[in-house]
Amino acid sequence: MSKSQGDTAKPLLEVRELTKRFPVKSGFGRPVRQVHAVEKVSFSIAPGEVVGLVGESGSGKTTVGRTIMRLTEPTEGQILFDGTDIAHKGAREMLAFRRRIQMVFQDPFASLNPRARIGALIAEGMEIHRIGTARERAERVAELLDLVGLPSDAAGRYPHEFSGGQRQRVGIARALAVSPSLIVADEPVSALDVSVQAQVLNLLQDLKERLGLTILFIAHDLAVVEHFCDRVIVMYLGRIMEIAPRRRLYSSPQHPYTEALLSAAPVPDPDAKRDRIVLEGDVPSPIDPPSGCVLRTRCRYALPECARTVPALREVGPGHYKACIRDDILPDRTINGGEKNAS
Repeated sequence: MSKSQGDTAKPLLEVRELTKRFPVKSGFGRPVRQVHAVEKVSFSIAPGEVVGLVGESGSGKTTVGRTIMRLTEPTEGQILFDGTDIAHKGAREMLAFRRRIQMVFQDPFASLNPRARIGALIAEGMEIHRIGTARERAERVAELLDLVGLPSDAAGRYPHEFSGGQRQRVGIARALAVSPSLIVADEPVSALDVSVQAQVLNLLQDLKERLGLTILFIAHDLAVVEHFCDRVIVMYLGRIMEIAPRRRLYSSPQHPYTEALLSAAPVPDPDAKRDRIVLEGDVPSPIDPPSGCVLRTRCRYALPECARTVPALREVGPGHYKACIRDDILPDRTINGGEKNAS
């Protein structure tokens, strides 16, 4: 892992060769095959940085987030948080780290206990980690409700009394309650209406600036990622295809998969001319992924060698990495009207 991928000598989070495979069992309960959900994923996040993790459904991005949180156990690899490998720590050892790593879930209703009042939900983490007295926790809950733009009387109400956007604000307040160093946001706005998405994104942006949050932002909406993130990681079928600073990635993608994703993203001007790149065929099964480059069966630039070689992430520009053996297919250029050679 090159240090420039995280832009710091000591990243807050460093993932090394992270792999997660789920067993597929026979009718007799014996594992017979494996789902290759995440394969040898490596990246780092610097303190105060917002990194977007994007890809289509089934790319493995949510599994990466849940594995970092240890909600899903990794098969192989390291998860270094502030220099300590937490990939295989026991539940008791993980308790201290869970205070420093919190998650905002995709579905704000499913992640909240419908039988608990909002104040109790937000204070739950503080109680588990024995933070403050009951009075101090109540004061902290009121402070957090104000911070995320909810009225103080929300503490005594139940989740079903709020809209989707308000419930997601509760989820954000709940994650912030224990003052974490890192937040894993798993598609936090994808279940919301477009107008509400903007409100929640603006809230996250404001909190990031005010509190200096470090965020892994998992999403499939490229426009949201462009608005919010500093760097972007692109995944396909469990592997990283490209990592780049946001402006560089959107103006000059260097991987065929990123090129196809960006060409499919909607643009505000309906008359704008652009070349739509369609990936042929269906996404292969993660139970039996293609040999070599996992994109090769759908890539218009594929060569016979692509079936024999698993491409490693290599640097093609300052902080810009791609997993592709070819250098002759995507010269620096503008996609969808972006600024050429932006850094």
